[in-house]
Amino acid sequence: MSISKEQLEQSFQGKSYVDLKDLVQLIEENFGFNVTLQRKDEQPTFTDEQKKRMTTVIFKDEDVLSQLRKSKNDRDNGISTYSDSENEFAQLLKEEQNEI
Repeated sequence: MSISKEQLEQSFQGKSYVDLKDLVQLIEENFGFNVTLQRKDEQPTFTDEQKKRMTTVIFKDEDVLSQLRKSKNDRDNGISTYSDSENEFAQLLKEEQNEI
């Protein structure tokens, strides 16, 4: 993917300085990406849409589903190996059941 110098100059209409929002708009319009920015020192965050996509992909993976079923079976038999939080595990199982 690329953009010509002429297209770049036309997009910025002879501005001496280019605002960051102009660069973002250029990328989104010409390359079809949604762009989000964050400072390097901040922890990465995902949008709700990204989280939904990842959740869908994860819960369609048969290996993941198999591990969750085994963990649920272990938990039902008194062996909790998922985490220290039974509530977190119950929430994960609930989400998995909603995805299937």
